[in-house]
This record gives sequence, structure tokens and C-alpha cells, in this order.
Amino acid sequence: MKKNKSSILLTTISVVSALLILFPIVWLILSSFKPSSELFSYPLRLFPKNFTIDHYKSVISGGFFGYIYNSLFLAVVGTIITLAISAMCGYALAIYRDSIKYTNLVFGVFLLGTLIPGETLTISQFSVISFMGLYNNIWGVILPVVTTTTGIFMYRQYYMSVPMSFVEAARIDGASELYIFRKIMLPLAKSTTVTLTLFSVMWRWNDYILPLLVLSDQKKYTIQIAIKNFIGNTGVDWNSILAASVISIIPITVLFMILQKYIVGTDTASGDKG
Repeated sequence: MKKNKSSILLTTISVVSALLILFPIVWLILSSFKPSSELFSYPLRLFPKNFTIDHYKSVISGGFFGYIYNSLFLAVVGTIITLAISAMCGYALAIYRDSIKYTNLVFGVFLLGTLIPGETLTISQFSVISFMGLYNNIWGVILPVVTTTTGIFMYRQYYMSVPMSFVEAARIDGASELYIFRKIMLPLAKSTTVTLTLFSVMWRWNDYILPLLVLSDQKKYTIQIAIKNFIGNTGVDWNSILAASVISIIPITVLFMILQKYIVGTDTASGDKG
């Protein structure tokens, strides 16, 4: 009886929590279909009285898909480079932790870097970007953030859970380190790769500060800067902001739905043979 009551209580809390989280999203989506006259009318209405898609038409005709393309390029290319660097660094820090001196110390330095607020690096990042001639270039937004301690940590921890006998057996068979990394270790870390892919895409898709500092040409703007531009000197175009925000969450939502089954759990049950 106690177990049933506890289960009902947990279910009720979960449902209420889910509704509280989903309500602002539902409100955002429904409000994007309201005409301007209904947006701040009193009393507030959840559902639009006069359904309209004019705001979406206005946003799309204003070249919003071009901003989506810029953000997709930033997210996809940046994520690919981040995965490559994180996987290789994590492999080296895990596999050679006992054979190469100071490997763990190097990893500790990486972890200490997470204590530095990202905002304090903005000026130095901008100086390097300008020196390299990458100002007003999408690569000036991609390259400064391709190395992430989070990704290196995730791969290192996973590789440390894989028995070293896998690596040693491959070495005895004459496999090169590159072959071991590409054909054995990297496929085993598929769940880590998928999780970091989702995180990396979200980081770059939602990035605002660095693109705002680096990009000056409106045609190169990312989606977050484009949404910010609906806030003008004479007022705020709330209808366009709502419509653009709904469009901006669609790619991330689709990506999450595709990858969610790979996020939890691991793909292999590792074991040592005596």
C-alpha cells in the first residue's frame, strides 16, 4: 500500500513538473499565431481568437532561412571539429595515463580551465580573431570554441572504462594506434559521441555573444543575432520574435528526437578474458 501511494505521488509530481515546463513552450507556439491586437489583450487568452500565419510569412520573406543556414553551418562544422579533437584528446589522456609521465597533470590543467568564466576570455579571443583576419568571418566564430573540456572529459572517462586488454590485444596483432582509435575505441564510444553531438549543436545554435562580436555583415548573421534585430530603436516586434523563435527551436527538437535513444546507456558490455 505504501509503495502504491509513493508511486502515485511521484507520478503526480512528474506530471505537474512536465506541465510547468511545457506550458511556456505551448504559450510561445500558440502566441506566434496571434495577431498583434491579441498578443497583449486583457484578459490573456491561451488560444488565438483569430488564427494567422502572417508573422511567419513576414519572417521567412525577410530572409530568415539564410540565418538558419548560417547557424546550421556553424553548428555542423563546429561539432564535427569538436568531436574529432575531443575524441583524440580523450583517447590519449585515457590510454597513456600510466605510460606517459604527467598525462594526468595535463588533464588536471584542462579541468582547471573550466573555472575561468568564458566572458573573461572575450577580449583575448577577439584580439586573436582580428589578428588572424577572421573578423566578419563565420570561421572566426567556429574556431575559438572547438576545444571543449566537457567533451575531452566525457571521452576520457568512457575510454578509461574500457579494458586495456582490448588495446593490448590489438597492438600484439600489429594494429597501429590510429587503427585502434578509429576502428576499435571510437565505435565503442558511440553513446558518448551522440551525447556530445547534441550538446555541441545546442551550444553553437544558441551562441550569441561571440557571433555578435565577430560578425558585422547582416548576411552572415546567425539565428540568435537575427532574432535580436527585431528589437529596434522604436519598439519591439514581438510577433516576429515569437515566429522566429518557434522556427529556431524546430531543428534542435528534431535532432533531439532522433538522437535521444542513443543518449542514455553504453553500447558495449566490456569484459576481460583470462
